[in-house]
Amino acid sequence: MGPEWRKIKGILDELIRNSMKAGAKILEAKIEEKDDHFEIYIKDNGEGMDDKTLEHVKEALSMPRRCEIEEYYGNLVGHSSGDFGLSMIGMMTDDFYINSKKGKGTEIKIIRKKECR
Repeated sequence: MGPEWRKIKGILDELIRNSMKAGAKILEAKIEEKDDHFEIYIKDNGEGMDDKTLEHVKEALSMPRRCEIEEYYGNLVGHSSGDFGLSMIGMMTDDFYINSKKGKGTEIKIIRKKECR
């Protein structure tokens, strides 16, 4: 497994860990490789998030991608605890979509470009 796939695996591990902490019993995960990016998708039936928590998660995922420290964080993501893991995902990705409803679960798609700019 090359360095890029290790980072993607770390992102996926972190998202799965969050789903499990939210009590998910059903989890759908998918990774798609496109021409210039990867799409990492998770959907679960966990407890979902209220609006305040959802905004907090969006802030963590909105961290700008940090190419210069990606090697370091790439080795940590998937092994963290709490909000720091989501912030690390934010620093390793270019865009995201998230939808969550309290009592219904969460759906998230992470976009990671192949070239860091």
